[in-house]
Amino acid sequence: MFDTLGRVLVFFAFIGLGALLVKLKRLNAQGLDGLSAYFYWLAFPCWLMISFSRLPHFDITMAMPILAYLAAMVLTGAIVVIATRLFKSRKDDAIAAGMAGFINNSAFLGIPIALSLFGPEVSRIGPLVVAADFLILFSIGCAGLAKASGKTFKAALAHTAKNPTVIGALTGVACMLIGFRFPLPVENALDILGKSGPPVALVALGGMLALMPVTNLTRPDATSAIAIIGKILLAPALVALVLSLLRVDPLTLRVCVFLAATPTAVSVFIQTKMYGLWFEGAAKTVAQSTLISLFTLSALALLLRMEYDYFGEVDVPASMPPSILNSEPVI
Repeated sequence: MFDTLGRVLVFFAFIGLGALLVKLKRLNAQGLDGLSAYFYWLAFPCWLMISFSRLPHFDITMAMPILAYLAAMVLTGAIVVIATRLFKSRKDDAIAAGMAGFINNSAFLGIPIALSLFGPEVSRIGPLVVAADFLILFSIGCAGLAKASGKTFKAALAHTAKNPTVIGALTGVACMLIGFRFPLPVENALDILGKSGPPVALVALGGMLALMPVTNLTRPDATSAIAIIGKILLAPALVALVLSLLRVDPLTLRVCVFLAATPTAVSVFIQTKMYGLWFEGAAKTVAQSTLISLFTLSALALLLRMEYDYFGEVDVPASMPPSILNSEPVI
């Protein structure tokens, strides 16, 4: 509970700073566009590039669990899109809400808490889930946004391939596969740029919320509500169901379910802002889902921890490479 509380409070502290700068007229809409562009074009791609390049080589035994996880998350997004359309949301808003329903804050919120709950073996599973989130799911979401913005299917795919987030993720995975490591000065520079991204994005999010009329923030919004329910309730439920049917090992199940229950990533707001689609709704969804997750993640953490303590730790196969067993969390 306190680990979740601490991380959520830091999250909202950066949001509050962005709102304060707007209220003091030290930051305006044009400045927010600049912060968003910095995150979109530089910070987040650098973070993905350096983080994914440090991943351990893919364990083939994790292929089926990861594919099942991806299927459950895509199904969540599809259900959110259908549900929002039933509530008369515009098609482009519904597609953006679908992205908000399956893109996790798994890296910056989920992994650290999961490590404190289940120990260092999370490093074997968690980074693969984050890679799936920001390489596969993120690409699907961005393609949906491109299509919703009026592009043809072919143009949407081409636009997605040029998205700096996708390029950063692919570059990092390619470096991991061929064993390439950046020269130390370059790696340090990329690391600094990448770590600067989340605070900048959260300040931009806070500024956007401050520019919105108070009535927009407090007024019930069916589209945002459905996206939030999909993200923090439906997604972990579907992941738990699918992985249970596959009879995956208990630790993999716990980690995947916990990461699927994390709130919507702030990068969803940045992407919708860059595409000019439903960005006010995305800002509300990120902020509200994170606030609600203070309670839902704490409850889930307690439940999973009780089950973990009762059944004990999972034996790790002796054939697993020592580099994975002893690795520090990479993202």
